[in-house]
Amino acid sequence: MVTRAKDFRMNSVSDDMSGYIRPPESHLTAVTRVLGVCTAIVVCGVGVDVAYHRHLIGYYVTAASVLIFFLEITWAITLFVQICVRNEDSICSCCWFGVLSLTRGWRKALLYLPLSCLLAWKPHRLWLSFVAAGLLAVLSLLHVASSALNRRNSQSSGGLDSVGESLLNGRPESYDRFEEVLVTEVLDDGVSGPPGRMGDSDGEM
Repeated sequence: MVTRAKDFRMNSVSDDMSGYIRPPESHLTAVTRVLGVCTAIVVCGVGVDVAYHRHLIGYYVTAASVLIFFLEITWAITLFVQICVRNEDSICSCCWFGVLSLTRGWRKALLYLPLSCLLAWKPHRLWLSFVAAGLLAVLSLLHVASSALNRRNSQSSGGLDSVGESLLNGRPESYDRFEEVLVTEVLDDGVSGPPGRMGDSDGEM
């Protein structure tokens, strides 16, 4: 009976997961992350090429590409902070929350759009500058759209408007619940053991 009940729970969970549809915001976030890393690589290539031809602006573009790469991997750094730092009141968590509040969402467009205009205005005879300018413009629009969708969802659901904050707020109570489920399953397996073993143990006692 316990085995059938477990199979029924597994089937119900699988049915719920199969019927789950990812919201469009998750697809937009994935596209933005991939495009952000690609844009940082392209901008870095433009900066190195311009600096190689002894233009001072190439060094600034290269430094900007490093900053773009950092801004586009903040979600990965957030996961690292979540794993390593469990205390939200620690100095590290507070500092990282401050960085997220200053750089998340549409605020990234304040850096990307001027740099895009600069690369399009002075390409220095490098066709890749126009590609980098276009990628920066598209990335800015994606961040603005993603910020608008997150704000609309947070206002409708009353939840958090940041993926990083929602990740950092998943705290040890979830782990405690997981441990309780494991302990319950282990106890159920022990009680529902083979009848022969139960009989032997009763006979010995």
